[in-house]
Amino acid sequence: MRKSHGKWGFAAVFAAVLAFAAAACASAPNVDVEASIKAAEGMTLAELEAAAKAELEANPGENFNADSLTSGVKKALAKFEKKYPWAAGRTTYNSKKGSEYQPKLSAAQKAGSYIADFVMLQDASFLKNAMLDTGFLLSYVPRGEGFGIAPEDQNPLVGVTFSKIFIYDHTKAGLDQLKNVWQMTGADGVNLKGLHNVSFQSPLGEDVNMNFLIMLTSESSCQRLAAAYKSYFGKDCDPAAEGYNNIGFKFIAEFIKNVGYWHASDTREIKALNTYADDGRIVFAGLNKLKDYEYHKDEYKGTDKYYAKTVAAAGWNTEVEGFDGFIYNMWTLIPRTARLPYTACLFVRYLLTEEGFNAGWGGIMGYYSGNQAVPTMPGDPGNGVPGDPALAVWKEHCIVENVDFLDSAYRSVVKFINMQMASR
Repeated sequence: MRKSHGKWGFAAVFAAVLAFAAAACASAPNVDVEASIKAAEGMTLAELEAAAKAELEANPGENFNADSLTSGVKKALAKFEKKYPWAAGRTTYNSKKGSEYQPKLSAAQKAGSYIADFVMLQDASFLKNAMLDTGFLLSYVPRGEGFGIAPEDQNPLVGVTFSKIFIYDHTKAGLDQLKNVWQMTGADGVNLKGLHNVSFQSPLGEDVNMNFLIMLTSESSCQRLAAAYKSYFGKDCDPAAEGYNNIGFKFIAEFIKNVGYWHASDTREIKALNTYADDGRIVFAGLNKLKDYEYHKDEYKGTDKYYAKTVAAAGWNTEVEGFDGFIYNMWTLIPRTARLPYTACLFVRYLLTEEGFNAGWGGIMGYYSGNQAVPTMPGDPGNGVPGDPALAVWKEHCIVENVDFLDSAYRSVVKFINMQMASR
């Protein structure tokens, strides 16, 4: 017999769902979303499925609206409809861009109005102050067998994590491989030469890159930078003597001044990676972008070996002194004004399963589920230690996004970054 959780036996839950459905049918916008999420977290899967089905049936004029910055949600929604035929034709994916969507979210929060039933966001600096602190975006956390979501990833709930690293075409002869982050300031070290061929998307238009630079001023990042500095230059760094608040500010200033190429799109830059015959360009981009890398080998094009051969043609160093790159999240959240909260909870739960994650992001390196029980793609370079998940390895070697730090440091560091960008 299936066990229920706490006071929520199936009969009691179903009765509550019917009562909810009647109220929702009369006035869908007045649903108590927070109470619905709390109830959903106490339900079994069968109970939640029944609640979501009843909710949709009670609101024939409503579609489940999912807003997201990633097309993976669109793919997962299609599989979700196949899994639950009663939801077929009742879901809508809305592609959003962060810079354009944030004002709309803020307006909905201030007005207490409907915007969607589900949102997936990535800009931590916007998320904390404008959304979480206001209580407008809420987390439903799937629990039970098959779910391993770290406490720090539950509120806000992490849906997908990404690794953004320094990528180049390793087939180019004479490429100076990145070995220490201070090479990217252009200065020569004791044993290594400075690099002037890094391609970086402007932090003024790319919030992930802005957050990456802000995180470099955190205490843990400064410790990494100080150790790498001493190894590279053979002496300790005294940033205060140069007028910097800490070594992170010094690195940011020198890095921005030395960037060789400012690209507008990570995807387009990675697609063209193998065409940079002369400069051996090093591109700061998501590892997942290699799915777009046009490494033309006719004997593999169109076959199941093409992606593996494409990845093999790209290069990166997983042992860079200082850090290998940046780890950041997309959060899976439910607006307080959602009209179909049980369907939203069921979809969130689906995304955090192995089936749901693979429906949206499976088969590609650089995507990691917020559910640590979901296996990483075999061959991911983060799998450096047998038995360790790739994401855990990446986190040891990269700067990791921290929502609270970004919120506390955002204004002062962004002001500094703006000054550096203006004077470069």
